[in-house]
Amino acid sequence: MKIFQADTQIFAGIDTEKVLEKISCKKYIFMTDPMMVKIGISKKIEEIFQRKGIEYEVFSDIEVNPSLESIKKALEKVIDFSPEKILALGGGSTLDSAKAVSYFMAKSGREIPVIAIPTTCGTGSEVTSYAVITDTVNNVKIPIKDDKMIPEIAILDPEFTKTLPKSVVADGGIDALTHAIEAYTSKGANLYTQIYSLYAIKTIFKNLLKMYEDISNKEARIEMGKASCIAGFSFEKAGLGINHSIAHNIGGKFHKAHGRANGVVLPYIIKFNSTDEETAKRYYEIAKELELPSSSIEEGAKSLAIAVEILNKKLGIQSCVKEFGIDEKEYRDLIPEMAEVAMNDICTSGNIKNVTIEDMKKLFEIVY
Repeated sequence: MKIFQADTQIFAGIDTEKVLEKISCKKYIFMTDPMMVKIGISKKIEEIFQRKGIEYEVFSDIEVNPSLESIKKALEKVIDFSPEKILALGGGSTLDSAKAVSYFMAKSGREIPVIAIPTTCGTGSEVTSYAVITDTVNNVKIPIKDDKMIPEIAILDPEFTKTLPKSVVADGGIDALTHAIEAYTSKGANLYTQIYSLYAIKTIFKNLLKMYEDISNKEARIEMGKASCIAGFSFEKAGLGINHSIAHNIGGKFHKAHGRANGVVLPYIIKFNSTDEETAKRYYEIAKELELPSSSIEEGAKSLAIAVEILNKKLGIQSCVKEFGIDEKEYRDLIPEMAEVAMNDICTSGNIKNVTIEDMKKLFEIVY
């Protein structure tokens, strides 16, 4: 029997102010991104602080792909201000930045808990011990993992997802789906994580297009918020696989959104992994739950790949890397390097099917 423990207190579909009222904290660093400031969403948090007489400082220099340099800037502000907690409002980049700051502060001997309020439905970063930081010198995304980065509280407030553009809904939703499918089929999966994964997968297939087509659909936003969070919770406990290892490289080298890169790669990885009997069986189980054609394990696995391809098309997600507009020669010249980095990615060890360096090179060629 494996130990299964939930580490984050999760508030789903609840007004943020009501949650913050319950928290004893008088001094926050408020981390958010420039877009949240520009469109006025971050102001809603500042107004709560002001009404309650809470002392706070804002750090909004968050990058789309947070770099080591931007984390250093945030750390300097945190050290100067000395807050009790970090409140992070934004997408995966903001949450990962806050968690990385918390991690480095803990390494220096001071733990500062993170309260995470996601404004997208995708990364699941509000409940995981992972953060992805970009090495801008080598153009590589570096996933780091440490239990000290798990947020203390996650607030899934649909108020903060009602103005998302379609592209962000698509990228986030397909990212969450990739998390759930990889977690269900990973080496570390068990009965408990698979229950969460299946719930997330079914909820995403039921609600993602609804949210994409009509952002005013509050119920769809609430359900996608839950699904994203639960998928994050699942892969936190079970691990991921080579889909993420490959997407980390494509995103890092060519500055593409992480979720979208995951979505492009996903059908190809399902097909590749289906040659492994145990993984194919798990894809078949997912297909049956989704009521896809699955009269055999082979048909079920194939049906799941096709279902993802159809979903990608409806979401306006590219069908291959070439459709990103990436130069073919530049891409192919980088395959040996990307394959090597992907082999050493923290996520690769979670893949049930054994992968060689030659397999990885071939996969980078196929997804192009």
